[in-house]
Amino acid sequence: MGDNEHHGFHIGDSRKLQQTLSKKGAPAEPYVDAIITSPPYADLQKYGETDDQIGEQEYEAFLSDIKAVFQQCYNISTADSTLWINTDTFRRDGRLVRLPFDIADDLENLPELKNCTTDSCTGQLQVDRGNGVYQCDTCGRRVDPLEKSWRLADHIIWDKKRTRPWYAEGKLRNVYEHVSMYSKEAEFKYNVDSVRETDPEKFGRWWVDYPERYNPSGKVPNNLWSFPIPKQGQWGPKLAYHPSPFPPGLISRIIKLATDPGDTILDPFAGVGTTLAVAKALNRKVIGFELEEKYEEFYYEYVLPNTESDATTQETLQTNNEKDLEYQIWTLRTHKFALEFQRELFTHDKIQFNRGDLNSVFIIADREDFSSETPPSATLIFIIEDYENLSQDDISTARNSLLNDTSLSGNYYEVNFTIENNLIDNPLTIETSLKQLPDKYKNATLYLYDDARHYCYTDKITVSKWKKEVRNGDWKRYMTDKAAPIISTLDIRVDNPLDKEQTIYSDKQAVLNQFS
Repeated sequence: MGDNEHHGFHIGDSRKLQQTLSKKGAPAEPYVDAIITSPPYADLQKYGETDDQIGEQEYEAFLSDIKAVFQQCYNISTADSTLWINTDTFRRDGRLVRLPFDIADDLENLPELKNCTTDSCTGQLQVDRGNGVYQCDTCGRRVDPLEKSWRLADHIIWDKKRTRPWYAEGKLRNVYEHVSMYSKEAEFKYNVDSVRETDPEKFGRWWVDYPERYNPSGKVPNNLWSFPIPKQGQWGPKLAYHPSPFPPGLISRIIKLATDPGDTILDPFAGVGTTLAVAKALNRKVIGFELEEKYEEFYYEYVLPNTESDATTQETLQTNNEKDLEYQIWTLRTHKFALEFQRELFTHDKIQFNRGDLNSVFIIADREDFSSETPPSATLIFIIEDYENLSQDDISTARNSLLNDTSLSGNYYEVNFTIENNLIDNPLTIETSLKQLPDKYKNATLYLYDDARHYCYTDKITVSKWKKEVRNGDWKRYMTDKAAPIISTLDIRVDNPLDKEQTIYSDKQAVLNQFS
C-alpha cells in the first residue's frame, strides 16, 4: 500500500471517512490542514440516484449525519486547521430554517453536553450563548465544550452575483449564501496577505490622494465576497453537472487563506471535485469523498484539466496585478511626499510658489526596488533659485516634521528618503546642477508632473531639455501657485476618483446655474 493512497478522489460514504482513510494508510496523527465543503441541503435537491445519501432524510437526521462527518474531520485535523462550510437557509412550512447556525450549534458541542456529570447531581446543562460555555442549573458547574469542538471563528456572506430570475410569493430573490469558518483552536492558520485585493477599482475614492493609507500588497477583503456561480456546462456536458458547484475563485481565496503549499485539504462532499481541482492547481494535497461514481469520471475528464489551466492563467494575472499595485502605491507615496514637503516649507514661510523660490523637485528612485518586502529608497533634489529664504537647515526641519514617528501621522510613507538641494542662481549653476544624478538617468527619459498632480505625468522630459527651458525662461509655465513641478524617474498615470467626482459636481452646478 502506497504512503499517499489516502490522498485523492474516493468513491465512498463520508460518514465512514476516518475508517476508510485509515485503511488506506493515513497517518495516526492529525494530517488534514483544512476542510472546505458544501454539504447537500436536507430534502431540497436530489443530487443523484444513490439511495440513503446525506440530504435525503429528515432534518434532524441530516444534522446528525453532518455532525458525525465533521466530528471525524475534527479527529484527523491539525491544531491550526480550519473548517469552511458553504450552506444556506431555506424555507419549510412558511418558516425560515437557519441551517448555517443549526450546524454551528452542533459543531460547537461535539461532546453533546446535556446533563451535569458531577456525581449525584441530576441537573441540566444550559449554554451561555455569549461564550459557548455550559453551566449546570443545579450545582453551577461550568463545562466548556469548545475544548473538544469546532468553534465558529468567522462568517462570510457569498454574493453569488447570479440567481434564478423568478421569485416565490412572500420572499425576495435569494442572491447570497453563507460560508461559515470554524477553527479547532483560538489561534489558527490565516494567511491574510495571500488574498489581498489588488484591483484599485475596489479601493474607493481616496486611494490616489492618500496612498500612504493603502498597503502596497493590496486591500484586505471584507466579509462580503462576490463570486458568480459557475454557469451550467462550464466544465463539460450540462447533464453531468453537479447542481451545487463552488466558484473556483471563492475556493482559491479560502485555500490561500487557510493553507500553505504542500498542505492537505479535505472535501467530504466533493461533488464534481471543484475544490480538489483548485487545491491541486495551487500545489496542495487533496482528499475527497463522493458517492456518485459519475462525478469522479467528470472530475478527471473535465474539471481537473480545465481548472489547472484556468488556475495557471489566474495566478499569472494575479502576480502581475500585485506587481503593478506595488509600483503604483510606492510611486504615489513618493510623489505625494514631494508635494507635502513643499507645502511644509510653504506653511513655515520658507518658500513662496508665486515668487519662484523653488524651481522644481527631482525624484530619483528605481522601480526595481519597489516591493512589499522591504521599504524602497528615493532621493529628492530640490532645485532652488535663491538660498536667501531657504537653507539646508530649513529642509532638514521640514523633513523631520513630516517623518516624525511621534507626530499625529507618523512615517507611514515607509520610504527611505534622502533630501538634497541644488542652487541655480546663474547660467553656470544651471549647467552644473544635478551632478548627483546617476549616470543612467542623465540622458534618460524622465516624467514631468505639474499642477500638483502627483498621479499623472504631463509630459516626458530629459535633463538637457529641462536646463534649456530654465535658461530661456520657458520653464516658468510649469511653476504655479500650487506647487513646483516634479521631474521623476517614475512614470505613472492613474485616474483619480476625486477628479471624476469634481467633474460630475461641476456639470451639475453648471446646469443649476442656468436656472438661477
